[in-house]
Amino acid sequence: MSYYSQPGSIGAGELHSSSLQSRGTNWDRIFLWLVGTLSATILLKIAQIQYLEIIYFVQILILLASSNDYTVRIVPAYWFLAKQYLIFVTVALALSIYATKRDFYYPDELSTLKLPVVITVSRILELLASMVALLYIASRIRSNLKDGRLVVRVYFWTGALSAVYSILSYPLHVAGIASLGTYLGSNRMRGFYNEGGPYGLYLISVFLVGIALYTLQWENRRRLMLAAIPLGMAFLGSQSKAAFIAVLAILLINGLLVKSFVQRFVLITALGAFLIAAYQVVDLAKAVRLYQTLSQAYERASHRNAENPNFVYGRIAGAFLVPRMIAAHPFTGIGWGNYGIVRNDPEYRGASALVRGADDPGLGLLGTMADLGVPLTLFLVFILLLPFLLLRRRKAPLYMTNLALLQPIVHLFGGQLNLTYPWVITAFALGLAYSPVLAESVRSGEQR
Repeated sequence: MSYYSQPGSIGAGELHSSSLQSRGTNWDRIFLWLVGTLSATILLKIAQIQYLEIIYFVQILILLASSNDYTVRIVPAYWFLAKQYLIFVTVALALSIYATKRDFYYPDELSTLKLPVVITVSRILELLASMVALLYIASRIRSNLKDGRLVVRVYFWTGALSAVYSILSYPLHVAGIASLGTYLGSNRMRGFYNEGGPYGLYLISVFLVGIALYTLQWENRRRLMLAAIPLGMAFLGSQSKAAFIAVLAILLINGLLVKSFVQRFVLITALGAFLIAAYQVVDLAKAVRLYQTLSQAYERASHRNAENPNFVYGRIAGAFLVPRMIAAHPFTGIGWGNYGIVRNDPEYRGASALVRGADDPGLGLLGTMADLGVPLTLFLVFILLLPFLLLRRRKAPLYMTNLALLQPIVHLFGGQLNLTYPWVITAFALGLAYSPVLAESVRSGEQR
């Protein structure tokens, strides 16, 4: 049997057998450890820059200064992905420059990084840093499975630790002592300083990484099963509607991909059990109706609740403003990152309340469509799906394609493009799928 049909044919004991181990330094291993840990802290920032993005820029400088010391090979598929992102950012910059001819409505406090074009350049630099990190991490995993096992295990156990942290924080928040891993009156769990929504999506990535560890036999299976308990509790405790829907999407796509009747039956059963559990925690239908009602009545509600940020900022406001922006500029958009400095334009705002602070719609790819226009957003969707398509063409196993599928799903269900952890998960998928050691196991399995 081949590796793709038999889980665990490459185990921890076989990691040293490859003749393709690339040279690395202590900093390389520190970098991978930081990637695994800081992926759990997406809201920890210096100014507007996430900690992990700073580490990415440090790594890029090190690579530029000592490129001759590295032997990591970037495979053609990785380069093809990088070229698509370079095309994307070039067009996005051109559209942002074109958007400067429009009027801007600046909030009371505006940093230099939020100015027109400047904010687009900062978004581009964030994306390019994430792309370089993706290529590097994938290449390290591909050429050295020992490094791969390190970063994947650190990522998983940091996620499990964040779940335990939230659970232990719950009674403290209920007692009114401290708001640490939980927040709001509903006691939503958020891990290491993440919002409830993104935290739920992040936990999906931790589960998928755990499945990879289980399949590859890179971690003790009993410990993985024990870790699944707090992870499941934290996932439900995040009360993330986007995360619940994202799980449904992954299960449905998996159902379309598997060929075995038994596997389809298991997936359908799992889907039913998940729907029951989700219904007990969050009334999804009621939440959707609430969003629709508030969007329709936003103009009146924004004046009555002008001091309530839940009404005049974020997703409720975005659900009203973003469709108007897309309708006004369907092909060119308003400029990447310009939402906060054009949202007070009467063309989009209508009769709703004027806001004075910075804002972001938090609507994922829908908000991106307002920034970039429909054509460039569709091209971005293609790029985000490209790793999944490459792995499907390579006939990678389901646990790898699920890792590659996570990034477009996170962005589709509200995650912003500058979130670091979806890029890390894509790097895991590409590194494992293109590993020569795993490919060799396929060939040897077919010969047997």
